[in-house]
Amino acid sequence: MKTFVLLLLGALNLNLTHSVDAADNPARYNQIQFQVERSQPVDNDRMQAVLSITAENDNAAQLADHINRSMSAALTTAKARAKIEVHTGNYQTYPVYAKEKIRRWRATQEMVLETADFAALSSLLGQLQQDLQLTSINFSISPQRRRIVEDELIVQALDDLKQRAELVRKQIATKTYRIVDISINTAGARPIPRMRAGVMEAMTKSVAAPAIEAGTSTITVNLNAVIELQ
Repeated sequence: MKTFVLLLLGALNLNLTHSVDAADNPARYNQIQFQVERSQPVDNDRMQAVLSITAENDNAAQLADHINRSMSAALTTAKARAKIEVHTGNYQTYPVYAKEKIRRWRATQEMVLETADFAALSSLLGQLQQDLQLTSINFSISPQRRRIVEDELIVQALDDLKQRAELVRKQIATKTYRIVDISINTAGARPIPRMRAGVMEAMTKSVAAPAIEAGTSTITVNLNAVIELQ
């Protein structure tokens, strides 16, 4: 009798567990998953330039003084342009060895300039290249512009999603459908470099304002959806 009771309790517990699992993980019928995508090329409206100064000296203190004074003067020149954001970047000082002994010191410091005014920055670069080396120029889309375009693409993608869902419903011949799950993903385009280091080194000899072409970046929105046909 005791054994029978234990078996009965075990069966009830198993049945109860199965019921709880079924409630937590309901069966999914007639569910279809698909993806829609919308992309749009957008004119880059932000420009970033990185300049640097590099020097060597057998006296570390004199080297630091030279780097600091040169960068300070360049910062004063750059900050006079109201539409250009200015900040310093990487600063490194390291020894130069010869026959396993420190013979001199080398130091480099970067300046980073950003703006939406391409003409102003191009003009400033020509001025700064008298003392600094132009390391790179990159173009990108501003966060404000990116948000506007992404919102437009999301609306278009949602329309595509409804059309795709309706197409599936008609082909399967059901009365209606409901959206079970949907996720929206935006792909951020990386800044686009438009100049090579070798070209910039050559330009420093003439100190002419660099020719620039911002180009475009592509913004993409992906929608992943799960619908249930009813």
